[in-house]
Amino acid sequence: MKKGKAMAIERHPVTGVELNPTVVERTALDFDDAVTAHLMRLKGEKFQTIAQKLGTNTFRVGEVLRGDVHPKAATEALRLVN
Repeated sequence: MKKGKAMAIERHPVTGVELNPTVVERTALDFDDAVTAHLMRLKGEKFQTIAQKLGTNTFRVGEVLRGDVHPKAATEALRLVN
């Protein structure tokens, strides 16, 4: 998003409750996504926040952070911060 430009506010059509826009949706995380998830977790971000920002669900984030998927992503994330 460019500085000075606000995103359009999305509201539920019946209740009018403000909704967060989903810009990116991922059904699976690739290696770079996994490294990014580890980097975000190292900075103290919550599972739910990581999932929202990556456009996926907490189950996918958990798979990555436990090492079930892309087990070398944690090592790569640590390499990048050191």
